[in-house]
Amino acid sequence: MKKINGLFFSLILISTAPFADECSQIPDANSIYKSITESTATNLSIRRLQQIVGVTADGIWGKQSNTAYNNLISKCNSYSYPSISLVINGAKITDYYKNQTVFEQIPFQSCSNEKIPIYGEVKVKPEVGSVVGGAVLGGIIGKTVTKKDKGAAVGAIIGGAIANETQKSKTKTEIIGYENLQRCETKFKNSPRNETVYSYSTITFVLDGQEQTIEFQKNQ
Repeated sequence: MKKINGLFFSLILISTAPFADECSQIPDANSIYKSITESTATNLSIRRLQQIVGVTADGIWGKQSNTAYNNLISKCNSYSYPSISLVINGAKITDYYKNQTVFEQIPFQSCSNEKIPIYGEVKVKPEVGSVVGGAVLGGIIGKTVTKKDKGAAVGAIIGGAIANETQKSKTKTEIIGYENLQRCETKFKNSPRNETVYSYSTITFVLDGQEQTIEFQKNQ
C-alpha cells in the first residue's frame, strides 16, 4: 500500500482532467479506425479521426496518422478514472478503472494476380551464315568430284539445301505466352475494441485531524 497526501492526490486528478476530455473520444476513434482497416471508411470520417489524433486532416491515412493514433491509444490506456465512491464508517472507498483499447488479430485473405510465363519449344530460324557455308562447302566438293564448274554449282545448291534443312530441325526453349494466376495468403489486421478493466482502489479517512489516502488492490 502507498500513502498519498490528500492535497497532492487532488492535484493529480485536476491535472488529468484535460486528458479525460481527449480520451472520451476514443470509442469514436476506434470505430473509425476499424472502418479504415476494413477499407470502408469515408474521406470525411478519416479526416475526423485525423483531427482527433492531432495530425493534418487531409483524408489520407498514412504512417504519420497511424503513429499518432497508436500514441493516443497508448496514452489513454494508461489513465484510470474513478467510479462511484462508497462511504463505510466514515472512510470513503473509490474504485478506479481503465477504459482500454484492446486489439484483436483478425485474419483476412490478401490476393493478387501474377503473370506466370509459359515455356515451349520453338523452331530456330535458319542462320544465313550456315546456309552460305553449306553452299560454299557443297560447291567445293562438287567441283572437286566433277572437275567442272557446273558440278560446283550443283554442289552449292545441294549443300545449301542440306544446311537449311539442318537448321529447320533445331529448336530452342523460350517464353511462348503468359498465364494469369491468382495467389492468396492469409494476413492479419488489428481490429480495436473497447473494454473497461479494474485498475486500483483508494480509501480516504481522517486520522488525528489529517486526511489520509491509501491506495490498494482488491482481490479480483
